[in-house]
This record gives sequence, C-alpha cells and structure tokens, in this order.
Amino acid sequence: MLMKPTVVTASERRFKQANFAPAALNRKLGDGPIPMTVEQKRARMRQLLAQTDDTVSARIGLERIINGNELDSINYLAKGIIASRSVCRIQLKDARSNLVGYASGFLIGPGLMMTNNHVFGRPADAINSVADFDYELDVAGMEREPVRFGFEPNKLFYTNDRLDYSIVAVAPVSLAGGRRLIDWGWLPLSGQPGKGDPGEYLTIIQHPSGQPKQVCVRDNKLLKYVGDFAWYMTDTSSGSSGSPAFNRFWQVIAIHHSGIAKKDAQGRTLTKDGKVWDSSMDETSIDWIANEGVRISAIVADLKLTVDSHPLVKPVLDEVQPPLPEKAAMPANAPPNGNGSDHDVWFEQSGDVTSLVVPLRIPVPFFRKNGHILPEASPIPPVTAPVADPVNGARIGLLTGRPMEAVHIDQSTLGSRSGYKPNFIGAGKFSVPLPKIPASLKSRIATLKSTPSKSELKYFNYSVVMNKVRKLAFFTAVNIDGGAQQDVGKREGDSWLRDPRIDKDFQVGNEFYGKQSTFEVDRSVNPFDRGHLVRRLDATWGNSVDQAKEHGDDSFHFTNCCPQFWSFNQGKQLWAGLEDYTRDELLKRREKGVVITGPIFDGPDADGADLPDPAGKPHRDPIFGGLAIPKYFWKILVSKGNDRLKAAAFIVSQRHLIMDIDRIHDAEKLSAEDVEVFQVSISDIAKLTKLDFGKLAQADSREATGVGPRLIQTYDDIRI
Repeated sequence: MLMKPTVVTASERRFKQANFAPAALNRKLGDGPIPMTVEQKRARMRQLLAQTDDTVSARIGLERIINGNELDSINYLAKGIIASRSVCRIQLKDARSNLVGYASGFLIGPGLMMTNNHVFGRPADAINSVADFDYELDVAGMEREPVRFGFEPNKLFYTNDRLDYSIVAVAPVSLAGGRRLIDWGWLPLSGQPGKGDPGEYLTIIQHPSGQPKQVCVRDNKLLKYVGDFAWYMTDTSSGSSGSPAFNRFWQVIAIHHSGIAKKDAQGRTLTKDGKVWDSSMDETSIDWIANEGVRISAIVADLKLTVDSHPLVKPVLDEVQPPLPEKAAMPANAPPNGNGSDHDVWFEQSGDVTSLVVPLRIPVPFFRKNGHILPEASPIPPVTAPVADPVNGARIGLLTGRPMEAVHIDQSTLGSRSGYKPNFIGAGKFSVPLPKIPASLKSRIATLKSTPSKSELKYFNYSVVMNKVRKLAFFTAVNIDGGAQQDVGKREGDSWLRDPRIDKDFQVGNEFYGKQSTFEVDRSVNPFDRGHLVRRLDATWGNSVDQAKEHGDDSFHFTNCCPQFWSFNQGKQLWAGLEDYTRDELLKRREKGVVITGPIFDGPDADGADLPDPAGKPHRDPIFGGLAIPKYFWKILVSKGNDRLKAAAFIVSQRHLIMDIDRIHDAEKLSAEDVEVFQVSISDIAKLTKLDFGKLAQADSREATGVGPRLIQTYDDIRI
C-alpha cells in the first residue's frame, strides 16, 4: 500500500532534526566492537538474563553483541521460524470487499494483532480486511496454502496516529473453520527500552508488496534512536508496513512504518536506477536510504496509559508467553500416523501440489520470563458498553472490565481545602513558595469573589492561580507524598466542574471542549482535549483509600485544565513520564516532592525549531473556537537532596501542531505529530512566563552544570 504523505513528511522532519547521514553513520559504526558504557553493559546483561535465564548464555550473548560476532547457535534459525509464524500478510479491503492493497501485521497476544495506523486508521478499515497466515514458500519452493482469519474491531480497536500503530482483535477461528488462531502464537512485547544498541543488526520479517513471507537477515544495522523512533539500514518496501523488527535474540524492538527516500537537488524522490519517481510507480522502485520504526517501548508505554486493563491488552502488558509450537501447525483434519496414537507427519494440499509436512519439536522457548505459558486460548467475550455487575449492580468499565469509580467532587466543602503547602518538603531552605506574579500582570489575576484580595484557589493537595484574561491557570502547584500514595483503582470517564469561587467567565468549560472520545480518529470538529495540569495521580494520596480518591477527584476542576492537542495529550508518554520518573523515586524512598506547572502565554515563535528563545519577542498564541491556545507548557520538579533542594525544569511544545490551527475549520483530517520535550533552566522559564520562582533557580540542576537546553529522548537524559 502507499504510505500516507503525512507519515513520510513526519519521518522526513524527524530525520532532518536527527541530523545524521545514514551511510556515513553506518561506516562509522562499522561491524564492531560496539562502544558501551558500564551502565549500558549492565542493562543489556539484565535483559539477557531475563530472556535466557542462564548466566553463561547471557554472558556469551553480551560478548557477541559488543564484539560484533556473527556466530550464533544453530537454534537461532529454529527460533526465527517460531517468531515468523506470528507475522501475517494483511489484505486491505474496502467497504465493498474490494482489494485495495497489502500490508504486514503480527500477533502480540492471544487474539490481538498490531499493524500501522496508516494501514488501519479506523475500525472500518479492518472490518472486511483479511489476515493471511502461512503465506510463504515451503522447502520445495512451493507456496503454502494460506490460512485466513477475519478481524473483530468491535471487540477491540485502538490506534495512535503519532506513533503510527493500531491494535485490533482477530477472530479466534479461521474463516474456513477448523484452524485456531492460537496455533500461530504471538510475539511478546517488552516495554524495557534499550533492547538494541546502535551498531547491532536487526532482522525484519515482512510481506513486501504482498508477496509470500520474506526475511531480511542481519543486513539491517540499527543506526540511531530519536525519541520514540529507531532508524536503521534495511531493505523494506511497499507492503512491509507493520512488519516487526527483531534484535538478534528475536525480541521485537520496533514496528516498521516509514523510510527516507533519496532525492535530487529539486527535492524529487528518486528510484533505484536514478530516475524521478512518481505516484504511478510502485514503491518498491524507490531508493530508500534509511528506514524508521516505532520503538516497542514507546508503544507499550502508550498502551499502559490508555487501554492497560482491557482483557485483550492485559496479557500483552503482562508479557504472557505463547504456547510452545510443538504441534501448533497441525491442521485439525490431519490424518493420524500408523499407530493412531499421535500425529508425526501429515500431507498438506496447496493447489495442485501435495507436500509432506514434518513438524519441528523445539523444547526451549525463545523468551523465558517468570510467569506462566498460556496453554490454550481463552475465549474473550466482546466488551461493547458498560454493563451492570450482577453482584452489586455497579457499572463495569469498557476498558478495565472492573467496577467504574465515578469522579465525585463535593463543592460544598471547597472552603476547607488546605491547598498547596510551601513547607511540605521542609521548612527554611527546603521551603518552596508559590511563584510570584509581577505587578505588570496583577490586573490579569482572577481573585476570589468572597475575598478580592486573595487569588489562590486551594484544593486537596494542590493550588491554582488563574489568568482571568486567558481563562487558564498562570500556574498550578501540587504536593506529592510518596509515603501516603493509595491505589484507588481505575477511573473511567471525565466529570469536570467549574469552580464557583471565581467568576465562571474566567474559566474555560465544556462549551469549548465538548464531548470527545479517546478513540476518535477524526478530531477535526475539536482537536483539543482537557489536559490536566496537576495530574490526578499526583494528588491521589492521603491516610486512606477513600481520602486519596477524594483528593484525586478534586483535580477535575476546569481551573486545573488546559487545552492540549489530542495527540499531545493522549500520546505524551515522555511528558507524563517526567512526573512518573519523580513520583516513582518518591514512592520508592517514601519521600515528598513538589511539581509546579503551567502554560507559557504568547511565547516567542520558535520558527524552524520546537524550543522558544527566552530572549525572543512575544508572539500571539493561535486562536481556535475563540480561545487562544498556548504553544508551550512548562514543568518544574522539586525534591529534597542531602542538604539542599533539587530541581529540574522542562518545556514541551505543541507549536507545530497548532500554528496552522485555522485550517482545522475546514474539517481537514488531522495528523498527530511528535511532541518534543526539552530540559531547560528555571531562569529561562522565569523569562518566558515572567513569574518569580525565588530560590528555586539556585537548586536548578541545569544551572549547576551550565549546559544549555537539551532534548529529552529517554529518561536517561533527565538530570535532577
């Protein structure tokens, strides 16, 4: 199938930002040894031990990775055969069941397949499409008879445009009947980053241009990671979209989705023979100079944020292992052997050719984890709408399958909220006061109706100060207690309220956001979500579960809300992960911390970049639906060091998503782009917001190092 221009354009933009020449980097990396730090070696060793459960095998594997040794045990091929079984060709069919193209996909759990968003962008794309398993050549060079399965998007369909992936339920029994989907196993996904290092070779199993299954072995060097994406040299083509990219241990590290074509001086795409390519030609003729895949670690993080408890997704995130393929390939009607007790061989008809099939017995699974191996497929009933629990009558959530915890806020007690506590971490030098708003902005502060001299809106565990002109918060500040966090279960559905303590016209409510579905694909009517400034999780702590839930629910006030472009809000693993990073450390040590966050109003336009210049001139934010939408957001994380405060500041940009916001009025379908996060200095945020952060600037880890703004691509890049 032809890749969407928006997908290719986004890849080209990331390629330009990554600023590397594939051929030159390929030569520089060479064939080993691969340079690794001590920590990188330890991390890879831990991964190998988890996979092999054998110290000797893990040590040998690490040595071969570092030294570029191409030797492998002969069972490498057998393991590859097992991995290949879960990869299929997808026949893309329209509403009239006409064939419109091909792609690749692979099973990631019992009854669940993954492919690209540009393959299946909406449930309707999957309804009539077909998954062909075993569409490959046998040892005699003859095509095997494919086994076809239908899709069941009514059971589950989830897609992420920015990460260009979709997951969809697959029917448990073949279209012709008699074959079980579980016989093809699945490829376990690990959310652990760093499953491959630049310089390592990847293997890609694919159906190029809809052809029988093919493999590109050890000619696909991993070149570079850029945020949630991986770049590599390989030979893929049209129809390869949705193919899994494996490391040498047959772990999926990425899903292939796009590439960079060679171009002439006029920017025209070139073919392999140097001619100018046009849309009348097949994509197989394009001269691809590098390919891009979406990292599995980013996809797993997104699944955890969105559909983590769906009964089809939970086995994926739990890394449930597939059944051993001892006899999985055997057709249901295979004839018994001579003694009638078992099936050792059978005949398989493929057109006019009959093949003798001999199953392989491979007793060692290619991934070993602490956990069970699923012996049989458990039928999972479709979940289409909240239903009543027959035991207690509670509504059962669509995603979690568990009783829904409705958001409940008692606004009659708003006056008793204690709000943010400056001395929460400690008194004196450990105190963190609220930011001060300069006199030049005093006229924009929303004050309390009952006490016009006050502006701080106090909630459970956090506070907000509002900008009445922009109808959004100047800032929010939350106390996080790692020793008092409570598990209050999942929350499904939003129930937001205006705060009656200030004028309702100083707040943006549902009249702007309307009702948006998490799983909508076309967001042209209103592409903005309600973005929490103080996250519910951060405020969800207290002396009991009930108290913690009450505190977390209090975050659903419109004063704590900012319009964030849907792909930013729903695909912001790294942005949300900054607080997860801090929160996890606080939980581990049962310590206390502070997060202060807010928008940058009319920030300088970072034309050609994602980071605004603190010394730049203010540039009006774009307007949508009568509301000016912030281009940038900032966040400061504060915790306690040995003898001083520790702080780190970050900026995230949605600028390139919203600068042309006026075009959305034309109902043009939107595409999700990347959101980039930068670690910056607190003094830079002070310049951009005009807020006074007091002594926090002295606690800034960025100021201490004297290093300029840095793009954050992984949590390892964070300095606190």
